Amino acid sequence: MRKGLLAARRPRRVAVLACISAATLAAALLPGHAVEASTQGSAQTVTATVVAGTLTVTAPPALATNLTPGQTNSGIALGSLVYTNTLNDGSSWSVTATSNDWTSLLGGNIPFSGMSIAAGGTINGAVGSTGTPSAGAGGALTGTDTTPGTTQSNPVTLATGTSSVQGVYTQTGSTISVTVPGGTATGVYTGSITYTITG
Repeated sequence: MRKGLLAARRPRRVAVLACISAATLAAALLPGHAVEASTQGSAQTVTATVVAGTLTVTAPPALATNLTPGQTNSGIALGSLVYTNTLNDGSSWSVTATSNDWTSLLGGNIPFSGMSIAAGGTINGAVGSTGTPSAGAGGALTGTDTTPGTTQSNPVTLATGTSSVQGVYTQTGSTISVTVPGGTATGVYTGSITYTITG
């Protein structure tokens, strides 16, 4: 009797094991039974204030050069000029340059009337700038030299921008030509080239 019962139960055990194995395999193969990753989000509140813009110009480093008397010394590089207009006030704007006479401690004088400035044609805007200014016409320095060594010439234009041109810009390639009168005494002459942004 016992042997008969054991023999009768064995197929059921095999059948149960087979059912469990089939169910496990189905769970592994069916995508619907995959474990999903959990996610959680959190928002950051932002309060940003756009501050008032600026209008600034930064002159190139000091200029040092050798000049030959009795001729025009041309193509003297002025260096990189950096200027900013972020006012966004609807006005067009410009960058200009003037110079005074260059004088020596011994009384020598190189008049600004013998100088001319060529505006550099390369103007690059920093990241975030909108539009690009146009290079100005430059030109010869003129004006009434009331006090030699102090009086500044009339301005020449290095760059212009419309109201939509806003940002930080670097202008390179500007040069100055200086005619030194014959008979000008040897020595060190100093002066100043003044850059102005108006908008």
